[in-house]
Amino acid sequence: MKRLLILVLFFSWSSATMAQYKGQFRAQYGNDIGFERVLFGMNFSAEYFFVDKISFSPNVSILFPATGKASNLHLDARYYFTEEKAQWYGLLGFGNFRRRYEFNPEVAFRNWQTLNVGGGLLYKLIDELGVNGELKFQPQNNGELIVKIGLTYFIN
Repeated sequence: MKRLLILVLFFSWSSATMAQYKGQFRAQYGNDIGFERVLFGMNFSAEYFFVDKISFSPNVSILFPATGKASNLHLDARYYFTEEKAQWYGLLGFGNFRRRYEFNPEVAFRNWQTLNVGGGLLYKLIDELGVNGELKFQPQNNGELIVKIGLTYFIN
């Protein structure tokens, strides 16, 4: 009974205001694909609004190449243009792509730093849950276009 009461209090607390205001926190799971390197992966991210309409969103992608290992770390700042059910935003940030190769003695490890420029749409399905689509362009290293689709949970 105590656990049920705690769950009810948690969900009622988490369904407070959903506009982009200072102190709001969101968590996200998504899948992304890069079209230059043709790598598909899982993406885990968080988002924190340190001022109204502007957030910091660190996220990491665990990618699945045919051989070896790969990951992508993004540190992005987002600016939200709208506050309705459909929330459009632009982003600017830093990316770090890491790739470990197997069966290639000449190139065992690669690490690229890049700029992230893009935007996205966060569409609220219900007060606690939304769908997020994002396009991110990385101009360095032949220009990588990353498309991400994910689910967002509004924590507060």
